[in-house]
Amino acid sequence: MLYIILILLSTFLVALINICCNAFGYSWWMLLVFSVLSTICVIIIDGITALIIRHLPEKWFRYEKKIFNVSKKEVAFYRFLNIKAWKDKVPELGGFTSFHKDKIQDPTSVQYIERFLLEIDYGWVIHIISSFTGFLILLMDYKIFIGGSMSVGLSIGIPIAVINAILNLLPAFILRYNYPRLRALLKMAKRKK
Repeated sequence: MLYIILILLSTFLVALINICCNAFGYSWWMLLVFSVLSTICVIIIDGITALIIRHLPEKWFRYEKKIFNVSKKEVAFYRFLNIKAWKDKVPELGGFTSFHKDKIQDPTSVQYIERFLLEIDYGWVIHIISSFTGFLILLMDYKIFIGGSMSVGLSIGIPIAVINAILNLLPAFILRYNYPRLRALLKMAKRKK
C-alpha cells in the first residue's frame, strides 16, 4: 500500500511542478494526463522487464554464481542505510512467482533455502534492470497524446523515471541485505544434512 501511495503522490507532484512552471503552455489537465500516462507506461515497462527476466533459465540465477556474492563493503553500505529499520515497509512481491516466504514448511530445508536464494537472485536482477529500463519512458512520443511535445516528455519523463529507479533500488538493496544470512543458513542446513 505504501508503494501505491508513493507512486500516486510522486505522479501528482510531478504534474503539479509542471503545472506551476507551465513553460510549455499546456492546460493543467493535459499535464496531469501526461504524468499519469508516463507513470502507467513505466509500470508496464517494469512488468514486461520482470516477465522477460522471470522466464530466463534458472541456471543463470544460481546462488553459486559470483555475481550474486555480497561483499563486506556492500554489507557495510546496507548497514549505513539502516535497512533493518525500514525494510518491512517495502512490499514483497514474491507471491507473484508462487513462492511465499511467509508460508514456510521447513525453514531448515536445503531445497527451501536454495529456492529462496533463487527467488532473491531473480528479484535482484529484475529490480536492478528495471531501475534502468524505466528510462525508456524518455523515448515515448508525447505527440500522440493530445499533441504533447518532447520537452514536456522530458520534464515529466525524467522525474518519473528517477522515482521508478529509486522505488526499484530499495527492494534490490533489501534483497541483497538478506542474502548473506540466507547463505549462512544454507551452509548450516547442508552441514546438518
